[in-house]
Amino acid sequence: MQSYLIIFFLIICQFSNAQIQQDSILIEREINEVKISVAKTVKSIEDLPIPAKIIAEQEIKSYGASTLNEVINKQSGIIGTTTKTGAEGLQMQGLDASYISILIDGFPLIGRSFGTLDLHRISLADVESIEIIKGSSSSLYGSHALAGVINVISKKQVNDGSKIFMSLKGASHNTLNPNLIYQFKKSAFQISTAADFYKTDGYDLIESDLLKTVNPYSNYTLRSNLRYAIHEKLLLKTHARYFNQQQINTATYNNSILEGESMIKEYSAGLTLKHIPNSNCFQHLELYKTNYRTDEFLNTEEEILFDQNYFDHDVIQAELRAFTKFKEINTTFGVGSNQEELSRRDFSSQAKQNNLFIYGQLDAVAFEKYQIVLGSRYDNYTGYTPVASNKLALGFPIKQNLHIQGSVGTGFKTPDFRQRFFDFTNTTLGYTVLGREVAFDRLAAMQNDGIIQNILIPISELESALKPETSLNINFGVKYKTKKQIVFAANFFKNRIDNLIETQLVANKTNQLPVFSYFNVNQVETKGVECNLSFNPNNNWKLNIGYQLLYAFDTSVLKKFDQETLYARDPETNESIELNNDDYLGLYNRSRHQINLNISYSLNEKTILFSCINYRSKYGLSDSNGNDFLDSYDELVNSYALFDLSIRQQLKENYSIQLGANNIFGYTHPEYISNISGRIYFIKLNMNLKRNN
Repeated sequence: MQSYLIIFFLIICQFSNAQIQQDSILIEREINEVKISVAKTVKSIEDLPIPAKIIAEQEIKSYGASTLNEVINKQSGIIGTTTKTGAEGLQMQGLDASYISILIDGFPLIGRSFGTLDLHRISLADVESIEIIKGSSSSLYGSHALAGVINVISKKQVNDGSKIFMSLKGASHNTLNPNLIYQFKKSAFQISTAADFYKTDGYDLIESDLLKTVNPYSNYTLRSNLRYAIHEKLLLKTHARYFNQQQINTATYNNSILEGESMIKEYSAGLTLKHIPNSNCFQHLELYKTNYRTDEFLNTEEEILFDQNYFDHDVIQAELRAFTKFKEINTTFGVGSNQEELSRRDFSSQAKQNNLFIYGQLDAVAFEKYQIVLGSRYDNYTGYTPVASNKLALGFPIKQNLHIQGSVGTGFKTPDFRQRFFDFTNTTLGYTVLGREVAFDRLAAMQNDGIIQNILIPISELESALKPETSLNINFGVKYKTKKQIVFAANFFKNRIDNLIETQLVANKTNQLPVFSYFNVNQVETKGVECNLSFNPNNNWKLNIGYQLLYAFDTSVLKKFDQETLYARDPETNESIELNNDDYLGLYNRSRHQINLNISYSLNEKTILFSCINYRSKYGLSDSNGNDFLDSYDELVNSYALFDLSIRQQLKENYSIQLGANNIFGYTHPEYISNISGRIYFIKLNMNLKRNN
């Protein structure tokens, strides 16, 4: 793979040295289109009648961030979480990371761990903006978009010439993050290439145990985007990305330390041909291939191989899309296919799945003021009944400064390969997890081998396949602007997920260790309101405050409260206590309240002070009193707040320095929160080394 990457970059360098004479009008027009690309429509975000936000480059810089998680976690209505493997994902409208699609320049990112894409993998070195759409987006993006979509947009260049940017960041835990960006534009040709390196010693929140919380690791990312106007009506764009990470891998077994290495290699390559015959229509042809592979091993203290695993995920996608505009009516039509393969040690064979899809979207303005978006997508996955996902969004002004909007959409998520084909036994703890499509045969074989003591469910239930999860999403929002630079927005949301897939205990081994499998078990709902207030009284001050109120619950548990008397054990007295409806706290790892406050103050033309406060109310991670749901007598993680502060100083026209501290008060919760490492100091130097116009 590395040889192919080198060849690709050499070809790009040859292109950059050529004297290209074509007119650059097409590229400049394409760059300057007023649109939110993740919505696949040519429309200003202000006119889009669905919950959406664009995080601009200036805001990204204010955080001094290196990776995507450091920016996304500071947005209102979004909460960062960790998985069982320590990967950091997020929640949106109370739905977890497995329901959120992550894109880079419109192309999907793969390589999920327990449904989560680790946002540490995404460097911000050459990022121009980040687009966020909240609410079901399956009508455009299919599976994994029930909660929303996040699209990371790379930098573009409009003016002819070359630019070289470099930054160097140092932070606590011996963290080092240099990066280099080269941009070149000559008439109808432009290229942007970035290299980013990240290294850290990790950290240890619990010094009394044998392992570190996060082991040392290093990674590098290479990313390149090319744009070339073949002629005045045809634009070629390419996207290439390569990510490589190495990390120390450790575990304990029988009070001894196992040590090895974990390696990640990821590459993606995309090509887009865009034909623009006139300003009222264009066609896209997109081809995309991506691969994500991990290899890891553990050795004993005697250097004998104890465990070895690999994960190799491959996706090929092709899509043809057409856009037309007639007066105030925009239409988008797309058709495509997706081929997905996954092989790993814990699968008995290579898992494959194909999907053919077709979608359409109508975006119109009726009676000169009513915004209408109507979309539908049809997906045909192998092994599943075809499914249609629909969306309707409406928006209109009540007054010039007061707008309301609403949307309703359906979505779905097919069972992932892990839920279907997993055949995993933990080497250190001994429990077993079986995917639904292998569980029946494996349990029968384990019975014949005398490994199973008892089966806890009718084994015939394992013969049927898992159903896709489906969703209904409703949003209703208002936005109010004043002449004094105050903007207030509120969005009421509700999500219902049917056929939720969860693990359940199906058997016990003769050594008393459990065997789990996957089931469509119940229905969950999330609902609440998100409010945002921005205030810019002058050019010096900028204030943004966001608040989310969230209710997330299992409808089957609510029915139990209505139909029977439920109890919990008081942890102090060890007595059984009768519960009422208010004692049910809902789904795990959901906070009722979240507050986000960002303040930017310009001390002068060259000095900017930035502060951020993130508050999360209490939540529970597990049932600690044995009644199979979260209640007020379970052990909870107490509410906490994180306070960040930084100052950015422009030294010269092309140089700036930023000093900061994240989590100033040093909050940690070693037992339950592994992704908060305590106080982090950082210094970042930004340089523009060369610029020709």
